[in-house]
Amino acid sequence: MRVTPFTSLTRWRELLGLANNTTTAAQTRFWFACSMLYAFVCATLALRQAFAAQYVVADDVRQHVFWMFRFLNPNLFPGDPIADYFQSIAPPGFVALYRFFSALYIDPLLASKLIPFGLGLLTAGFSFGAALRILRLPAIAALASILLCQCLWLSSDLCSATPRAFFYPLFVAFIYYHVGRSRFAVLIVLFLQGLFFPPAALVSLGVITLDLVQVNKVWPKFTRDYRTYVFCALAVVVVLLALIPYLQGVEKFGPMITYAQARQMPEFAPGGRVPFFYPDLWNYWMHGAGGLHIQSRPSSLFAAFLWPIFAFFPRAFPLLRRARGRVLFRIAGAALVFFAISHALLFRMYLPSRYTQHPGRLLLALAAAMAIMALVDSLLRCSVGRPSKLKSLFASGLAALLMLWIVCFPLFLSHFPRVSYITGNAPNVYRFFAAQPPTIRIASIADEANNLPVFSRRTIIFGVETAVPFHPGYYLPLRQRGLAIARAQYSPDLTVVQQCIREQHIDFWLFDRGAFTSEHLRYNRALRQLKLKIPDSSSGTASFLQHPPPQCVVFSDPNFVVVDARAVLAL
Repeated sequence: MRVTPFTSLTRWRELLGLANNTTTAAQTRFWFACSMLYAFVCATLALRQAFAAQYVVADDVRQHVFWMFRFLNPNLFPGDPIADYFQSIAPPGFVALYRFFSALYIDPLLASKLIPFGLGLLTAGFSFGAALRILRLPAIAALASILLCQCLWLSSDLCSATPRAFFYPLFVAFIYYHVGRSRFAVLIVLFLQGLFFPPAALVSLGVITLDLVQVNKVWPKFTRDYRTYVFCALAVVVVLLALIPYLQGVEKFGPMITYAQARQMPEFAPGGRVPFFYPDLWNYWMHGAGGLHIQSRPSSLFAAFLWPIFAFFPRAFPLLRRARGRVLFRIAGAALVFFAISHALLFRMYLPSRYTQHPGRLLLALAAAMAIMALVDSLLRCSVGRPSKLKSLFASGLAALLMLWIVCFPLFLSHFPRVSYITGNAPNVYRFFAAQPPTIRIASIADEANNLPVFSRRTIIFGVETAVPFHPGYYLPLRQRGLAIARAQYSPDLTVVQQCIREQHIDFWLFDRGAFTSEHLRYNRALRQLKLKIPDSSSGTASFLQHPPPQCVVFSDPNFVVVDARAVLAL
């Protein structure tokens, strides 16, 4: 049989499921395998980055996971308010998972590198299933799964292995079971969401609540199905039961910061630790910690905004009629409702962006996949409808080029996945502190100090990464400790240094060799957050620690110096 461009187009349309309104089980299995293979490759590339060197860690692991070394050694971080704080705000399901890994003698750092791999595969599988139930074609479901996969591996959320990483597999699982009306499974997923990442449970609960409203032609009305009300009430109870342990834990350091308090703090200004209060409306509502945070990578996600445009031309894009668009509207509506409530209750529900940023990625992936495939379908229909060899080649080539560019987009990037793995640059420092007793307390305002709790498993008195300003009961004392250490480090007076050592119970003092240069004073993250200006030593008396006595120095290399606090007290 001779193969012509028209038969090739027909076969292609059949493979994509566009030739008729039915799909076979073989097609579904094929496209599911494609999406899972794509997710496996991306997760493997991320895993390779995680194990590229000995001292590699995801950025946020230095906040949310380091304290879990206590599972392996309860003597670690004794009386450490930083470890106690992050332990108190950790969701119970998140803690239980890491405790399970520790029971298998897998330390938290290793577990944090393995968890994203499994989460990535779970997200790909459930996103394919959810997209298939919403968009109705396996090829579109695979494309949506691929777009979501690209999106997640171009950001730091999934690889962080922190509570927000669990949003994606749990939320797409919720959508999958909710659209399939598996109510018992929905309740189980809701409970897991509350245990791992409470904002996900609230958005999901909002989707269920919006099911009570039905749109009949123009005017919305409440459903008369009593079973929907009963299910909604059960969902509320399940979410409350899951949130009770978490809410009890976060109260240990007092109430959240208020709007009035945050408005006066530079930590919430542009360039601060949590940039929230931008002066212009665009950055405030779009990019700040209180903004919508519409995902911009990969750029193909913006094809989602073509859907409402294509909808005005139903004859040209008939594929759009197959999708269950109401589900997407309910997800968007629930996310926006909690976004507004979070703004109204600042900061009692944490950051408003948490309620739109993560659901928005799923929505954009689903809508973009539908719009792209509708465009491909239109091109192929136009080609088949009016047989012309040149036109068929042009349409098929354009459609193939579009699909190929979307799927192979990561190959055109200089670095993929773009995840937030940090490589430690001071292995000798880590080993030195790891060899010290677990009760030591380390003073430092160097950036490298942020790595000590996870690589050396030792207590630091202040660190920029852990200086999150949401609970004044935690942050204000931490800030005062940081100010005391910074002032003493740059003081020429020995008695000031000794007083700081006694008050802060310091055992060792770590600082960069370049810590006393004008460039370091200008760009040091700790000094910038503390808003502390230190005069350049070149214009006056040098700081005492700039040239510590040799008997006080217990470690030194080309980049760092460690001073024994007891030797300083003996001077």
